[in-house]
Amino acid sequence: MSTRCGIGYDLHRLAEGRKLIVGGIELQFDKGPVGHSDGDVLAHALCDALLGAAGLGDIGTHFPDTDPQWKGANSLL
Repeated sequence: MSTRCGIGYDLHRLAEGRKLIVGGIELQFDKGPVGHSDGDVLAHALCDALLGAAGLGDIGTHFPDTDPQWKGANSLL
């Protein structure tokens, strides 16, 4: 039996006028992450860890910030 481990992280600069969404839950705060999608750092870190453990690259490979279809996307979908 083999064991695989994935480690994920995500970070974004915060800016006024953006929603702060963590794990799909909108938190009341005056700033939110600047990102191509909704900037949900918990969802992004979890996705990155799972992709890494499966040996499938990282979140940027599958959902590039240069692809307009992911602009403002809900990270849980």
